[in-house]
Amino acid sequence: MKAVVKIGGTLLETAADRLRIAEMVARQVRAGHRILLVHGGGKQLTQFLDTMGVASRFVDGFRVTTAETLDGVIKVFAGTVNHELLAAFCRVGLPAVGLSGIDAGGLIAEKLQGERGQDWGFVGQIRKVNPAVWETLLEAGFLPVLACLAVGEDGQIYNVNADQAAVACAVHSWRGRADALVFLTDVDGVRDGEGRALARLGAEEIPALLRSGVVTGGMLAKLNAVREALAQAVPSVYIGNGHRDDALDSVFAAGKPSHEAAVAGTVITPSLTASSSEGKCGSHWSEGGHVA
Repeated sequence: MKAVVKIGGTLLETAADRLRIAEMVARQVRAGHRILLVHGGGKQLTQFLDTMGVASRFVDGFRVTTAETLDGVIKVFAGTVNHELLAAFCRVGLPAVGLSGIDAGGLIAEKLQGERGQDWGFVGQIRKVNPAVWETLLEAGFLPVLACLAVGEDGQIYNVNADQAAVACAVHSWRGRADALVFLTDVDGVRDGEGRALARLGAEEIPALLRSGVVTGGMLAKLNAVREALAQAVPSVYIGNGHRDDALDSVFAAGKPSHEAAVAGTVITPSLTASSSEGKCGSHWSEGGHVA
């Protein structure tokens, strides 16, 4: 199975957190799966900027990235967070190579333009993916670990949303598309209007869920990224709790997207019937799952 796994920065705060993630990923790689790991680091960046006396400001969910903030983005994402994660993979004996979207022009972006005139500074929107560098690493048996930076054709470095970077990689890697896209976060998945964690969700249900106001914050951005991935033929997307040691096990069960497995989180497919061999429509809940 070929998959892009995106790790949120909240899962990478401590050495113990990073070691747990490394062990989870290593288990799947040693089982024969090919994984491209994409990571964020927003919380670590905010902490770094605080120590530098630089205020963090967000507009419509995007961090306003001034030249001073961009310097921190480069240092934290491609530096501290990436290399601390690489060290965890060294500890578990998995050969991992740190990259960002700047390396070999892997992620080409242009300045993000707001529909209402918003200006986020050096925040980019990915326009082109050149996956050769991480595909070469995968074929050679390495785990690519990609920080969410991109570069413009004019050489300008951009801060890009890690969820969107993961979608772009899933759509354009492996000379086709990934078998699955996995978002590991600090919650158990997507919850419905009654607060129940959904085990399965069809893309056709997402617009109503978004309109309902039930989904907010980071999950709102993730579901928009999910819609984009499914619209571009990624077969399955998973949102799960990276604090669970088994978060990846069921996703990679049997070496293929495990629509019918007891996935520890929410599995989202182009249609709800595609995720159920019985063709049932309606809500499906994850037993014992709770979303913070």
